[in-house]
Amino acid sequence: FMEPAVIVCLGGILPFGSIFIEMYFIFTSFWAYKIYYVYGFMMLVLVILCIVTVCVTIVCTYFLLNAEDYRWQWTSFLSAASTAVYVYMYSFYYYFFKTKMYGLFQTSFYFGYMAVFSTALGIMCGAVGYMGTSAFVRKIYTNVKID
Repeated sequence: FMEPAVIVCLGGILPFGSIFIEMYFIFTSFWAYKIYYVYGFMMLVLVILCIVTVCVTIVCTYFLLNAEDYRWQWTSFLSAASTAVYVYMYSFYYYFFKTKMYGLFQTSFYFGYMAVFSTALGIMCGAVGYMGTSAFVRKIYTNVKID
């Protein structure tokens, strides 16, 4: 489980779990045209997502550094960005079981927009994870004394 590919695949599960319930309400407000009023709660979920993402990427990077693999940069970005893959997989579930959409245009429109949303979420989570992990790595290596 110390391989970067495994860490990248498993790194997005916890951040996705922290936003799982809120995703239903966001999808319903966007695709079912129900008005969404709980913006304060959504901001709280965004803060929780950022905190969980940073914590998970720090743990993943710590595992890599303990295994003496110092190529942590892309692994930290991709393990945080893998949250977007789980969101995109959830969008398949939502499309087939929660919406009544059909036809080529609606399907391509839905999955195109969800791909853009998931890509933006992946870039955001990856950037947050990388910045947090970078600060962590700088902090632990500034305390190393070379004699």
